[in-house]
Amino acid sequence: MLLTENSIMRIFVLSLLGLFFIATSVPAQQPGAENLDTVLRGWEKAMTDLRSFVAEVERSTLDKSLGARDDFKGYAMFVKPAPKDAGAKARLELAKASDTKVFEKYICNGAFLYEYAPATSTIRIHDMPRNKKDGYQESFLSFLFGMGAEQAKLRYEMRHVVPEKRDEFYHYILIRPRTDQDKQDFVEARLSLYRNTNLPAQIWYLQANKSEITWNFKNLQLDRQIPDAYFQPDQPKGWRVERVQPKTPVSVNQK
Repeated sequence: MLLTENSIMRIFVLSLLGLFFIATSVPAQQPGAENLDTVLRGWEKAMTDLRSFVAEVERSTLDKSLGARDDFKGYAMFVKPAPKDAGAKARLELAKASDTKVFEKYICNGAFLYEYAPATSTIRIHDMPRNKKDGYQESFLSFLFGMGAEQAKLRYEMRHVVPEKRDEFYHYILIRPRTDQDKQDFVEARLSLYRNTNLPAQIWYLQANKSEITWNFKNLQLDRQIPDAYFQPDQPKGWRVERVQPKTPVSVNQK
């Protein structure tokens, strides 16, 4: 499937959603005191305090139309910008479990996103979109770093789920999009947090085409010192570089 530039950006950011959104330490709550507001307040404080993380990542994709399943394993790392005029830095690498020659690799140095396409031995360079108000990236990165708990509830329909039989191991939150833009990314998402550590266990989401994607997270390490070299793109021998020009917005007065 040929993806547009916007699709690539959305997939990359949505992938990081599974890592950023649940990389939060929600304060422990006593039974009966758990609700969406307490969880979101913990999320808001944790995301304000968070500076960086490193995690092992597993992702499975179930394409129901084809009856096919793909499993990938790898890692992700992220550093929040210090000055507000700088962008967040991130790196995501995943390889197919059955064939490590099939891989996905993205490096964001704050200003540009480097997308590695092994099928064509091409590195595509994308400009990272900016939020004019505070300099953070649009879409889910804006949600994670530019929104508070109340804003998040306005943008997304969110529900803290309590099973009939109390789950001793996990917290659950259901997330549904409200806007047309977000509905292009996912129809529904389910977030699971370990009760004993309040660290991420899993996020599952359903796409508009009915495909299901599940992320599992292991050995999440918060506020690690990550050398800047990890966010500098490399160019493998024989690979070419392709600059992707951003689309020019069309004025509403333009005929």
